[in-house]
Amino acid sequence: MNTTENKPSMARYIWRIFQHSAIPLSWGICFASVRTLSNGTEFHVQGFKMTGYVRVEYDEGSDTFTITLTPDDNKENRKIIENVYLDNLISVIDENVEYCEDYETKIRQWLRKQAV
Repeated sequence: MNTTENKPSMARYIWRIFQHSAIPLSWGICFASVRTLSNGTEFHVQGFKMTGYVRVEYDEGSDTFTITLTPDDNKENRKIIENVYLDNLISVIDENVEYCEDYETKIRQWLRKQAV
């Protein structure tokens, strides 16, 4: 298979997965930062738990995804999550980027700040 043709198709496939849920909209994705990788995509987020880069790469051998989280404030402290199945992709990213204890309370507080 021609890898040049495969590059955009895997990134496009991942973004189509994201489009089937409203959850990725809460991550504060900077769409100007979106990059196409040879086997996935990378983008910058501003979540409650992490602000930094999320890299999603497909592993054809295991038919799973690897997620690499790189915080802006500590680039050496990367977190790599391997063997993520398609049906868990959004929830795994959300648990590491956005969703936290007292999530609803933090959302209300954030909305109040935005209204001022």
